[in-house]
Amino acid sequence: MKTEYSEDELPLDPEFAMVLLDWKLQSEKEAASEDSTPSIGLELVFRSHVTERHYHTAPIQQDYIRPAGCCLVECPKCGAGVGVWCEQDSPTPNGKRLPLHEERREAAGKYDGIGWHTFRHTYRSWLDDTGAPMGVQQKLMRHAQISTTMNVYGNALMEAKREANTKVVRKALRSA
Repeated sequence: MKTEYSEDELPLDPEFAMVLLDWKLQSEKEAASEDSTPSIGLELVFRSHVTERHYHTAPIQQDYIRPAGCCLVECPKCGAGVGVWCEQDSPTPNGKRLPLHEERREAAGKYDGIGWHTFRHTYRSWLDDTGAPMGVQQKLMRHAQISTTMNVYGNALMEAKREANTKVVRKALRSA
């Protein structure tokens, strides 16, 4: 952890805890039915089926998160629609995920830069949208300084901005 604030305990929603527990049990059953030696990674909730150890964050971001961001736009080269991987002329090597065309990455613009840190900014925006007090947001984000929470992370959701703006406009129109 970077700081003592990073080590703070975080609450786990009971419904989400059940989802994770169900997944873990399902993974243990699948590993047991594979007729292999007992897995050293069974204590992990998300273990790699290849190494039986934890996943590394960099390959997940490179192979899944960034390409998924690019898939938020249509591919100008092959015409693959939003949410669909690019069409390829030949089979993918080693059965890996289909590569994206460079034209799609360019068309994706800012969406090509989606990564793990994007989720922190989204989480902060959603916390704000729930009306959570700033001090609670700071603790959940595990920031040492509340100014980091307020000035660096998050952005108001469009619906919240629209609602606030509408209230001001209506107030101004009534006084006119």
